[in-house]
Amino acid sequence: MAEHEYELGFWPRGAGTAAAAAPLPFSTDSYPGGGGRLVMVIRGELDHDTAPALQRALEEALERSRSGLELDLQAVPFLDCSGLNVLLRLRRDAQTHGKTVELGPRSPAVTRLLTLSGTASLFPRAQ
Repeated sequence: MAEHEYELGFWPRGAGTAAAAAPLPFSTDSYPGGGGRLVMVIRGELDHDTAPALQRALEEALERSRSGLELDLQAVPFLDCSGLNVLLRLRRDAQTHGKTVELGPRSPAVTRLLTLSGTASLFPRAQ
């Protein structure tokens, strides 16, 4: 079971409506990585509708980590500018707290937006 599961409307799965049975736009899991890092596996679409919930999930993860986050985005089929802004805010917040954000595996959609926006160099590749 995913650590965080969200559906449109930003409610946790099973929030008491028929919509709770709808497919989830995204989910996250995390596990300890090396050097005090927390690895976050993100699955699903990251867009205007999911950005607020994604922001909350990443803020919580950054707070729990000792040195920062590694994001696994290989199961993200769609990323728009709202999702990218969440990643950029996460990077800024991490730097403010002396932490880093690295990107591990990423989908073609993620790679494309990072390249087109000129932000790929802001997110080092995880080793």
